[in-house]
Amino acid sequence: MKTSLFLLMFVFSLGTIAQTKYSTVSDDFISYHDNISAAERMFKNDSLLQAYAKFDIAFEGYKGAVNPGHYFRAALCAIKIKEEFKALHFLEKAIVNGYELDSAKRGMVTFYNQNTKKEFMENFPKWEETRVAARNTDWESELMATQEANKKFNTSKYTAAIDYCTACMKNKACNKTAPDFTSKYKLVKEKMKADSLSAATLLAKAQQLGFPTVKLVGKKANEVAHSILLNYDSDKKNERLDGFLTKALTDGNVSPEFYAQLVDRRNVKNGLLPEFYEPITGYEKTIGKEIGVANKKRRTIGLYPIKLVSSAAPKSKDPNAAKKVYIGLYDY
Repeated sequence: MKTSLFLLMFVFSLGTIAQTKYSTVSDDFISYHDNISAAERMFKNDSLLQAYAKFDIAFEGYKGAVNPGHYFRAALCAIKIKEEFKALHFLEKAIVNGYELDSAKRGMVTFYNQNTKKEFMENFPKWEETRVAARNTDWESELMATQEANKKFNTSKYTAAIDYCTACMKNKACNKTAPDFTSKYKLVKEKMKADSLSAATLLAKAQQLGFPTVKLVGKKANEVAHSILLNYDSDKKNERLDGFLTKALTDGNVSPEFYAQLVDRRNVKNGLLPEFYEPITGYEKTIGKEIGVANKKRRTIGLYPIKLVSSAAPKSKDPNAAKKVYIGLYDY
């Protein structure tokens, strides 16, 4: 779902440079995500007892909306530590709010207590029925059709044009009137126009129905919606999207990671430094003293701080260790 922040390094227009708009969140939201991000990190590291405790603390007393994915992972932690009745509670909240249990995820849910096993078998079909009943299949189909209609922009013809223009724009000697540049730039503009139309259609629909959540349109169509919003690059300063995105952020429908990535994408495309350095990959060696400033900004939107591993630290025997440091914690 996530498009690389480095897809385009500078704006493909000659407009004025302006800082990207973004909004801050409440202390309650920040506190909630302090615990949620810690829980998700522990979950990824298989520290399930500690993760369960952090999930429980995060949910307790929080008045805002919780993304159903957090409930599902909290349920898996609860099952692992034999808090099976609590797991039932979390699973119900996850499923009725749109979380889909495919065969792989369904296989992760195994109850050992006969009472909880029976209760799950009796209630799971009811929860699924509630989930399916909430689905707007027409909008789901429209979003999937949009993805299908725009798939040509992922072909080498368009990606090569983007790469070429990106490289040229980074070079002060770039000749923007050269035939090779203008022909490729035409393809870039075609993609941007299609992205803008997709975003306009999505926003018009959202005014009537609300954000296209997993509950409303399903996981795949929800990912398409995220991609459309991320690629809405003609909204250069995030002025059209920010109110909509801020509500989606506080409603638990987009993560602080996604919000930060979108703002940074707009900044970088305008030739500016990122606000949040999200994702950090690619900036590890250059962020320097900016890490403190970036972390203060990250906190204002509920995003966990950047923590770089020192080069002096003992090297892990795991060949994927370096990659794991920078994997995001959220899936929405």
